[in-house]
Amino acid sequence: MEAGKGLNVKDLIRKEKQTRNEKKETITLEEYLDVVRENPEVAQTSPARIWQIFEEEGRKEIPEEEKRILQADYRYNLISDELFGVERAVEEATEYFKAGAKRASTAKQVLLLVGPPAGGKSTFVRILVRALENYNSTKVYRIKGCPMNESPLHALPRYIRKEYWDKERAARLGIEEPIEESLGIPTIKGNLCPHCQMSLFSKSEEMPGKYYNPETGKREWWKVEVETFKFSTQTQTGIGSFEPSDEKTQDVGDLVGHENIGITNNPKYGRNHPNAFWLDGALECGNRGITEGREFLKKGIDERLLWTFINVAEEQEIKVHGSSFPHISVDTVVIGHCNLTGYKDFTGDSAHEALHDRIYSIPFPYPLRVKDEVKVYRKLIEQESEFDFESIHIAPEAFRLAAIFAVLTRLKESEMGVDKMTKLEAYNGESVDLTDTEQKPVDLRELVREGQASDDMEQREGMFGISSRDVLAALNQALSKIEIEGCLTHLATIRALKDVFRHRMGYEPEQIDSFLDNLTGGEGSSVMEKFEEMIVEEVSKAYLETYGELVDDLFEKYLREAEYDRQLKRKYVKESTSYKRDPVTDEVLKPDTDFLKSVEKFMQITSKEADIFRGEILELKNSREDFGPEDYRPLRKAIEDKVLEDAKGNLYLVLSTDKAKEEADKKKGEQIYENLIKKRGFCEVCATEAIEKVTQILNR
Repeated sequence: MEAGKGLNVKDLIRKEKQTRNEKKETITLEEYLDVVRENPEVAQTSPARIWQIFEEEGRKEIPEEEKRILQADYRYNLISDELFGVERAVEEATEYFKAGAKRASTAKQVLLLVGPPAGGKSTFVRILVRALENYNSTKVYRIKGCPMNESPLHALPRYIRKEYWDKERAARLGIEEPIEESLGIPTIKGNLCPHCQMSLFSKSEEMPGKYYNPETGKREWWKVEVETFKFSTQTQTGIGSFEPSDEKTQDVGDLVGHENIGITNNPKYGRNHPNAFWLDGALECGNRGITEGREFLKKGIDERLLWTFINVAEEQEIKVHGSSFPHISVDTVVIGHCNLTGYKDFTGDSAHEALHDRIYSIPFPYPLRVKDEVKVYRKLIEQESEFDFESIHIAPEAFRLAAIFAVLTRLKESEMGVDKMTKLEAYNGESVDLTDTEQKPVDLRELVREGQASDDMEQREGMFGISSRDVLAALNQALSKIEIEGCLTHLATIRALKDVFRHRMGYEPEQIDSFLDNLTGGEGSSVMEKFEEMIVEEVSKAYLETYGELVDDLFEKYLREAEYDRQLKRKYVKESTSYKRDPVTDEVLKPDTDFLKSVEKFMQITSKEADIFRGEILELKNSREDFGPEDYRPLRKAIEDKVLEDAKGNLYLVLSTDKAKEEADKKKGEQIYENLIKKRGFCEVCATEAIEKVTQILNR
């Protein structure tokens, strides 16, 4: 910035006001009708507007292999960057909005998101609210001065609407067709609120309505001023929010509006005056947009509150309690959300049966895929927290270990005999051997269905277990303890997860014991065992990299020996074979079947299956140009495992700190350390921890 050209606050304020004024447009109702004729979307309902937002943001089809786990067909772009692993819940919600846009009966139920704490229910609503605040696809108009931003179409006389159209009267008035047909929109529903009815068309001599002409005795509705507006949480324009308090202080007025004692206590006006009650409830504030019901089924909630929500969804009307007002028209999407405890109490109470079938509930679970859970941590820690990640390092698998722990607590033991860790890996899209207790293949779809089969929503996978919020608390606590240039290591992550329960409420001792068993106990299904497996694999890969091209060379050797073996075994279709001969005796050499078998055992290929596998791998090789290790990972992994097994003793010697080493072994140890840092994402701190841990494991 040049000297003398600093920030001029007054100029900024003036420009902001000018921009704001430019955005707001005031026209007459007659002009507004012309706008609607050109673009009927201007007069759309609130569910239609939300569905439009989803459509405009777009969606992507979920790959077929993921559909089996997520049980959904699409990812909606509006949501997919902020919520992960809840694709089915989001898809069901969008179907609700789509039905509402078509004025289907489904939308006459209150939308209720049900799930465990910190599952993303509130976040989903916040995303919709933010989308409304940024909405600019079509202009949104309201009657100027209306306290609840109602649709300008409410000012139209009933006699020119389709459902109240009288042909004889229309002929006398020169009306050729109902206004709805002229505008190209469905039935106009709704009437003016008491405030607008008085201020626009009152026939009172003391206070005549602005558009009532006493000389003609007519309401000049076409002159009514309408204006554009923007949705706003701060000014409660088109966005309302309600959270019930305790049983003694909860007030239905918070939903439908409060008494204006300045009017009701004035003998001149009284309770029948149109301004006797403020139209300032959450439902009036949410008119034309969204009304959020937090803790919707909180224990002890006044049933009158629920019926008020129900009537809005079902009839698009509210009654201001204590007033003589008629029912007031409301166009808002009611979205409630609650935890499982309140939902279970409510659904189990037969006294609420009339309410049960008026609520459209959608289960909103925790993520069941490790990759989705990791995205939650990265979003909330790396993107939104203020930790200095230029100086603080996070070990490569730290978040994954935390996610494995979280997901394990959300899974059920399978009656098919698939252990929880195997199920977790299958859900995550990893290649695992899914077999039951009789070693018969298990269909992944059946495994998913089994996890969701319970009639009790609380017993379905993803609806119980530790929350992402608790895991984040553990990770944040561990990060806050790190000094400058420190590292959130794998073991520090596990310790933090173990300690978090000392500071968390709401878990029974039996639950905590079960969680800790998933963390550090339980044969074959604990995070600690997974950590040891992962860390050995990471150090092993760093070790293999010290051998340069050895794995690639052995991959090529396997293909050569397999091809030579096949050539010698051909029975019917024989070609001239280039036999391998001993350079001294000139005897024909046999294929190195011992080498072939030593690789194949790591893929559980038996002697009976070996010929079939070798034939198939050669067919794959011949079908692709430049066939290499990355074209068939199982074979490469088997060769890596063979190299590691052959060098296991040497690896221990290389890593051990209490044994004398040859210069070559010492150099290999240094190379492993460097490879962990340069090629595998470790820092000096977590690389040292990894080498020490693998040394302990090998020492067993």
